[in-house]
Amino acid sequence: MKLVSWIALSRVALVSVLVCACSRGSYDASEDDESTGGTGGTGMQPLPQDTEFQLRAEWEGPCETAKTIDVNWGNAPESFVRAAQCQITGSEPDPATIDELAGQLRTVEHVRRVDVVRTLCTRASRSCILTYSDPWLAQVDLTAACTRKGTRDVGAVLMYWSECPSGVNCGLDWANTHAAGMSAPSQLLASGDSKVAYYNPKNAGFWRRELLDARWSGLQFLALNTFGPDLVQLPRVVEALTDIGGGIQVALFDDTWGWGKSGMPWGELPNFNDTEAAAQLIYQKWHQFYAAVPSEHWYRYQGRPLIAFYNAGTLKPENKSAATLVRLKALFQAEFGEEPFLAIDRAFFQDPATPDVADAQFRWNTFQGGDLSHSDMKGVTFDHFMAKWDTVGRENNGRLATANDQLVKGPALLDKYLAASATANLVMMATWNDLGEGTGLTRNYDYYYQGEWLPPNAFMSRIRASQCQ
Repeated sequence: MKLVSWIALSRVALVSVLVCACSRGSYDASEDDESTGGTGGTGMQPLPQDTEFQLRAEWEGPCETAKTIDVNWGNAPESFVRAAQCQITGSEPDPATIDELAGQLRTVEHVRRVDVVRTLCTRASRSCILTYSDPWLAQVDLTAACTRKGTRDVGAVLMYWSECPSGVNCGLDWANTHAAGMSAPSQLLASGDSKVAYYNPKNAGFWRRELLDARWSGLQFLALNTFGPDLVQLPRVVEALTDIGGGIQVALFDDTWGWGKSGMPWGELPNFNDTEAAAQLIYQKWHQFYAAVPSEHWYRYQGRPLIAFYNAGTLKPENKSAATLVRLKALFQAEFGEEPFLAIDRAFFQDPATPDVADAQFRWNTFQGGDLSHSDMKGVTFDHFMAKWDTVGRENNGRLATANDQLVKGPALLDKYLAASATANLVMMATWNDLGEGTGLTRNYDYYYQGEWLPPNAFMSRIRASQCQ
């Protein structure tokens, strides 16, 4: 299909799903947004608003065998070891076991609660089914306005593929930390007439919560990690953006991994040796994204819509990418009348012409280089970083973590990089919510570090302190 005809058809389809969005007015930084709680005839009490998170009471028994083992019973390490052993065997652990495992939880970074449970299951010769309850009395609706300090723009890459409760990337054992709404609908994800919802991008409440939490944290934008088929979820984004009244915007993070791996047109594989054909294929994604999201919700830097172009080892040859990027810019300019601001993965800089078309460069996995990714091009400093990594479940089929695993826990690295990027013009963090790789900085309810629960907004609070007065 010719590009012009295809654009016209897709715009017609999008109009029908976007006209129903209802506005609640513009975001006012001097006022708090209303609570996402509300009874609505369901008997639920409104969520607490802008208060401290409160832990549930310490576990004290009874000591009984359970069919499924709750990894999150017990707050203090000693209570947790007792709770786990009791659920697994029905009997109290001996003092030596408590001292051993509780001590490791406090002092050995790669030992996690799930590792302790699996260790105890192995010792008891039991195949355990695990579950993960919320250790907090209630989630908190975070709405307090952020009065920005400084001029640095900060955003984060948001994943939208968690099709909970049982879809892609939503297994509880696949993630080491968990978001409300993964295994049961949550009031935290309420939106409109839906008083509870799952952590699923098909639900407007998923988007509403992530946008509200990002806005509370002081972010200027979320860069939506987009493969292609997931573009069908964008009407829900627009609904949520309209609902919260602004205060945060979205950008395209073009994840090129999906090319050649799904249905048409995404089943085709662009080849940089054919500049025009590659540009026409890739531009379908750019067009659909920005045609679906009204322009007032686009994040712009220096008045230009931000597009981050990621290398996943899929598009080849990387040393001939620049001509396609030039053509992509021209297609965007012709359709939307604006020149995009392109942040390009450093792999595409194998083409010596890429610096001419790129506005910034980034390296995705900053653990490999040992420092944040820093780009200074055309008068713009662009910093990108990962501050947390906590996974072994997905890649290693649930085996126990060891000292050789890449486990980066706690908030120290986030604090370091927020300080190091203080003078940058633009910062992009990876990621906001990738549960499987454990890089997410958004709220999760069961992150355990050095022998205690971190509050669900532990990482968000540090971003807010860095960005807000």
